[in-house]
Amino acid sequence: MVSKDDAERYVNGVKTEVAVARIRERVASLLVDLAGRGLASTTLSERVPDADLFVTRPVLADDELAPENMMVVSLDGLSVPGTPGDDGLLPDDVELYAAILKDAGAVALVHLEAGHAAAWAARGAAIPCLTAQAAREFGGAVPVIAGPDVSAPAVIDSLREADAPAILVAGLGALCVAASAREAVRLAQVLEGVARTASLASEAEPLEADLIADLSGRARARRSTITDGRR
Repeated sequence: MVSKDDAERYVNGVKTEVAVARIRERVASLLVDLAGRGLASTTLSERVPDADLFVTRPVLADDELAPENMMVVSLDGLSVPGTPGDDGLLPDDVELYAAILKDAGAVALVHLEAGHAAAWAARGAAIPCLTAQAAREFGGAVPVIAGPDVSAPAVIDSLREADAPAILVAGLGALCVAASAREAVRLAQVLEGVARTASLASEAEPLEADLIADLSGRARARRSTITDGRR
Protein backbone atom coordinates (compact mmCIF):
# COMPACT_ATOMS: atom_id res chain seq x y z
CA MET A 1 0.00 0.00 0.00
CA VAL A 2 1.30 3.46 -0.94
CA SER A 3 1.74 5.77 2.03
CA LYS A 4 0.32 9.28 2.08
CA ASP A 5 3.84 10.76 2.07
CA ASP A 6 4.84 8.69 -0.95
CA ALA A 7 1.69 9.73 -2.77
CA GLU A 8 2.34 13.41 -2.04
CA ARG A 9 5.93 13.10 -3.22
CA TYR A 10 4.74 11.47 -6.45
CA VAL A 11 2.16 14.18 -7.08
CA ASN A 12 4.64 16.93 -6.32
CA GLY A 13 7.17 15.32 -8.63
CA VAL A 14 4.65 15.18 -11.47
CA LYS A 15 3.69 18.82 -10.88
CA THR A 16 7.34 19.83 -11.00
CA GLU A 17 7.92 17.93 -14.24
CA VAL A 18 4.92 19.59 -15.86
CA ALA A 19 6.05 23.01 -14.64
CA VAL A 20 9.59 22.46 -15.93
CA ALA A 21 8.26 21.45 -19.37
CA ARG A 22 6.14 24.58 -19.60
CA ILE A 23 8.97 26.83 -18.44
CA ARG A 24 11.37 25.26 -20.96
CA GLU A 25 8.95 26.15 -23.76
CA ARG A 26 8.38 29.66 -22.44
CA VAL A 27 12.08 30.45 -21.92
CA ALA A 28 13.03 29.16 -25.37
CA SER A 29 10.16 31.01 -27.05
CA LEU A 30 10.92 34.32 -25.34
CA LEU A 31 14.62 34.04 -26.17
CA VAL A 32 13.81 33.41 -29.83
CA ASP A 33 11.60 36.51 -29.77
CA LEU A 34 14.39 38.58 -28.19
CA ALA A 35 16.90 37.35 -30.77
CA GLY A 36 14.44 38.32 -33.52
CA ARG A 37 14.32 41.83 -32.05
CA GLY A 38 18.08 42.15 -32.18
CA LEU A 39 18.83 41.18 -28.57
CA ALA A 40 20.99 38.18 -29.39
CA SER A 41 23.00 36.16 -26.85
CA THR A 42 20.61 37.19 -24.07
CA THR A 43 20.16 34.89 -21.06
CA LEU A 44 16.74 34.34 -19.49
CA SER A 45 16.28 32.36 -16.28
CA GLU A 46 12.95 31.46 -14.64
CA ARG A 47 12.29 29.75 -11.31
CA VAL A 48 10.27 26.56 -11.05
CA PRO A 49 7.33 26.99 -8.64
CA ASP A 50 7.60 25.17 -5.31
CA ALA A 51 11.05 23.78 -6.14
CA ASP A 52 14.64 24.90 -5.59
CA LEU A 53 15.20 24.89 -9.33
CA PHE A 54 15.23 27.21 -12.30
CA VAL A 55 15.44 26.88 -16.07
CA THR A 56 18.08 28.82 -17.96
CA ARG A 57 19.71 29.16 -21.34
CA PRO A 58 22.99 27.28 -21.76
CA VAL A 59 25.85 28.55 -23.88
CA LEU A 60 24.59 27.93 -27.42
CA ALA A 61 23.80 29.73 -30.66
CA ASP A 62 20.52 31.58 -31.12
CA ASP A 63 19.42 29.09 -33.81
CA GLU A 64 19.63 26.29 -31.22
CA LEU A 65 17.09 27.80 -28.84
CA ALA A 66 14.82 24.77 -28.49
CA PRO A 67 12.96 23.82 -25.27
CA GLU A 68 14.86 20.55 -24.93
CA ASN A 69 18.16 22.45 -24.96
CA MET A 70 17.27 24.64 -21.99
CA MET A 71 18.90 23.51 -18.74
CA VAL A 72 17.36 22.75 -15.35
CA VAL A 73 19.57 24.14 -12.62
CA SER A 74 19.54 23.97 -8.83
CA LEU A 75 19.66 27.12 -6.71
CA ASP A 76 23.27 26.14 -6.00
CA GLY A 77 24.00 26.77 -9.68
CA LEU A 78 24.43 23.10 -10.63
CA SER A 79 22.90 21.30 -13.59
CA VAL A 80 20.31 18.70 -12.57
CA PRO A 81 21.53 15.33 -13.87
CA GLY A 82 19.14 13.14 -15.80
CA THR A 83 17.20 16.06 -17.28
CA PRO A 84 17.14 17.00 -20.98
CA GLY A 85 20.00 19.35 -21.79
CA ASP A 86 21.99 18.39 -18.69
CA ASP A 87 25.11 17.94 -20.83
CA GLY A 88 24.97 21.55 -22.00
CA LEU A 89 27.44 24.24 -20.99
CA LEU A 90 26.12 26.37 -18.16
CA PRO A 91 26.46 30.17 -18.44
CA ASP A 92 29.55 31.58 -16.76
CA ASP A 93 27.33 33.69 -14.48
CA VAL A 94 24.92 30.89 -13.52
CA GLU A 95 25.85 31.04 -9.82
CA LEU A 96 25.02 34.76 -9.81
CA TYR A 97 21.65 34.05 -11.45
CA ALA A 98 20.93 31.31 -8.92
CA ALA A 99 21.74 33.50 -5.93
CA ILE A 100 19.68 36.43 -7.22
CA LEU A 101 16.66 34.23 -7.96
CA LYS A 102 17.00 32.62 -4.54
CA ASP A 103 17.35 35.78 -2.45
CA ALA A 104 15.80 38.66 -4.40
CA GLY A 105 12.25 37.36 -4.39
CA ALA A 106 12.21 37.43 -8.19
CA VAL A 107 10.74 34.74 -10.43
CA ALA A 108 12.72 35.60 -13.54
CA LEU A 109 15.94 37.33 -14.56
CA VAL A 110 17.22 38.61 -17.90
CA HIS A 111 20.91 39.27 -18.53
CA LEU A 112 21.69 41.54 -21.49
CA GLU A 113 25.32 41.18 -22.54
CA ALA A 114 25.16 43.05 -25.85
CA GLY A 115 23.34 46.10 -27.15
CA HIS A 116 22.85 49.66 -25.95
CA ALA A 117 22.19 48.86 -22.27
CA ALA A 118 25.27 46.65 -22.15
CA ALA A 119 27.27 49.45 -23.78
CA TRP A 120 26.35 51.82 -20.95
CA ALA A 121 27.42 49.13 -18.49
CA ALA A 122 30.70 48.68 -20.37
CA ARG A 123 31.39 52.39 -19.90
CA GLY A 124 30.57 52.08 -16.23
CA ALA A 125 27.92 54.76 -16.62
CA ALA A 126 24.36 54.94 -15.32
CA ILE A 127 21.63 55.45 -17.93
CA PRO A 128 20.19 58.94 -17.34
CA CYS A 129 16.44 59.44 -17.01
CA LEU A 130 15.58 61.47 -20.10
CA THR A 131 12.02 60.35 -20.86
CA ALA A 132 8.68 59.77 -19.19
CA GLN A 133 8.97 56.08 -20.06
CA ALA A 134 12.28 55.79 -18.20
CA ALA A 135 10.78 57.53 -15.17
CA ARG A 136 7.68 55.33 -15.16
CA GLU A 137 9.49 52.03 -15.65
CA PHE A 138 12.69 52.56 -13.65
CA GLY A 139 11.92 55.44 -11.32
CA GLY A 140 14.88 57.48 -12.52
CA ALA A 141 18.38 56.79 -13.81
CA VAL A 142 19.29 53.11 -14.14
CA PRO A 143 22.22 52.75 -11.72
CA VAL A 144 25.54 51.06 -12.39
CA ILE A 145 27.65 49.15 -9.88
CA ALA A 146 31.25 47.94 -10.04
CA GLY A 147 31.95 44.74 -11.95
CA PRO A 148 32.34 42.47 -13.76
CA ASP A 149 33.09 40.38 -10.68
CA VAL A 150 30.08 41.11 -8.51
CA SER A 151 28.28 39.31 -5.71
CA ALA A 152 24.58 38.58 -5.62
CA PRO A 153 24.14 40.56 -2.38
CA ALA A 154 25.68 43.62 -4.06
CA VAL A 155 23.22 43.32 -6.95
CA ILE A 156 20.23 42.71 -4.69
CA ASP A 157 21.14 45.56 -2.34
CA SER A 158 21.50 47.93 -5.28
CA LEU A 159 18.16 46.88 -6.78
CA ARG A 160 16.47 47.46 -3.43
CA GLU A 161 18.23 50.77 -2.86
CA ALA A 162 17.18 52.01 -6.30
CA ASP A 163 13.72 50.47 -5.85
CA ALA A 164 13.89 49.52 -9.52
CA PRO A 165 13.76 46.29 -11.53
CA ALA A 166 16.98 46.84 -13.47
CA ILE A 167 20.62 47.51 -12.80
CA LEU A 168 23.84 47.78 -14.80
CA VAL A 169 27.01 45.97 -13.76
CA ALA A 170 30.19 47.47 -15.21
CA GLY A 171 31.78 45.09 -17.67
CA LEU A 172 29.03 42.49 -17.21
CA GLY A 173 25.89 43.98 -18.75
CA ALA A 174 22.35 44.75 -17.63
CA LEU A 175 20.19 42.68 -15.30
CA CYS A 176 16.39 42.87 -15.14
CA VAL A 177 14.30 41.03 -12.53
CA ALA A 178 10.54 40.53 -12.42
CA ALA A 179 7.67 38.44 -11.11
CA SER A 180 7.36 36.59 -14.43
CA ALA A 181 9.53 35.70 -17.40
CA ARG A 182 7.36 37.74 -19.77
CA GLU A 183 7.62 40.81 -17.55
CA ALA A 184 11.39 40.42 -17.25
CA VAL A 185 11.65 40.23 -21.04
CA ARG A 186 9.37 43.25 -21.45
CA LEU A 187 11.54 45.23 -19.04
CA ALA A 188 14.67 44.19 -20.92
CA GLN A 189 13.17 45.46 -24.17
CA VAL A 190 12.15 48.75 -22.54
CA LEU A 191 15.61 49.11 -20.97
CA GLU A 192 17.28 48.57 -24.32
CA GLY A 193 15.09 51.26 -25.87
CA VAL A 194 15.74 53.68 -23.02
CA ALA A 195 19.48 53.05 -23.34
CA ARG A 196 19.37 53.64 -27.09
CA THR A 197 17.47 56.91 -26.63
CA ALA A 198 19.99 58.06 -24.04
CA SER A 199 22.84 57.28 -26.45
CA LEU A 200 21.20 59.20 -29.30
CA ALA A 201 20.20 62.15 -27.09
CA SER A 202 23.55 62.52 -25.38
CA GLU A 203 23.16 66.32 -25.18
CA ALA A 204 19.78 66.17 -23.43
CA GLU A 205 19.33 67.08 -19.79
CA PRO A 206 17.79 64.53 -17.39
CA LEU A 207 14.24 65.13 -16.25
CA GLU A 208 13.80 67.12 -13.06
CA ALA A 209 13.68 65.04 -9.87
CA ASP A 210 10.18 66.26 -8.97
CA LEU A 211 8.83 65.29 -12.38
CA ILE A 212 10.48 61.86 -12.20
CA ALA A 213 8.95 61.28 -8.77
CA ASP A 214 5.51 62.31 -10.02
CA LEU A 215 5.64 60.12 -13.13
CA SER A 216 7.04 57.16 -11.21
CA GLY A 217 4.52 57.51 -8.38
CA ARG A 218 1.55 57.64 -10.70
CA ALA A 219 2.80 54.63 -12.65
CA ARG A 220 3.27 52.61 -9.46
CA ALA A 221 -0.19 53.57 -8.21
CA ARG A 222 -1.74 52.51 -11.51
CA ARG A 223 0.06 49.15 -11.46
CA SER A 224 -0.98 48.61 -7.85
CA THR A 225 -4.62 49.27 -8.75
CA ILE A 226 -4.45 46.81 -11.64
CA THR A 227 -2.78 44.17 -9.45
CA ASP A 228 -5.36 44.60 -6.69
CA GLY A 229 -8.15 44.29 -9.22
CA ARG A 230 -6.84 40.93 -10.38
CA ARG A 231 -6.78 39.38 -6.91
